Amino acid sequence: MPELASRRGAGEKRAEQAGREEAITELGVAFRRAFRSLRSMRGRDTHRGEEIGHAQFELLVELCVRGPLHAGELAEVVGASAATVSGMLDNLCAAELVERSRSEADRRLVVVKLTRRGKRKVEARKALWRRRWEEALEGVEEEELRVAGRVLDRIGDIFAERPED
Repeated sequence: MPELASRRGAGEKRAEQAGREEAITELGVAFRRAFRSLRSMRGRDTHRGEEIGHAQFELLVELCVRGPLHAGELAEVVGASAATVSGMLDNLCAAELVERSRSEADRRLVVVKLTRRGKRKVEARKALWRRRWEEALEGVEEEELRVAGRVLDRIGDIFAERPED
């Protein structure tokens, strides 16, 4: 009898492991689908004409949250090259959403600051996205949302640059 219980325990463990592997695979598929959707949205943004794109919006959000930053800091924060950020800032300056000025402490640095118009743009788009998130996640329990956040943090850690890579 103990042998039968042992075999049953091993079978249950294999089934549990198979279920976990399947769940991890499903999570990976869902993550890739979400990542592709985000990448597609960013691609569509480049064809919007007057409207600012998602990447530019990320710059505005960082300025709203962190306050004025020099262009190099901003590039580092959003994970883009200084040249890419400089081009985006040209467009954002032309749209009067940000202002550039020389740093008082170090005249070599250009400090970027959000304008009132830029702040209004951030607040309006954040409100739009908040509604979209709330609609999409309606019925999902608070604890599930917290677990999802922790899982996404762990997934993000997988892609973080490591010295040994």
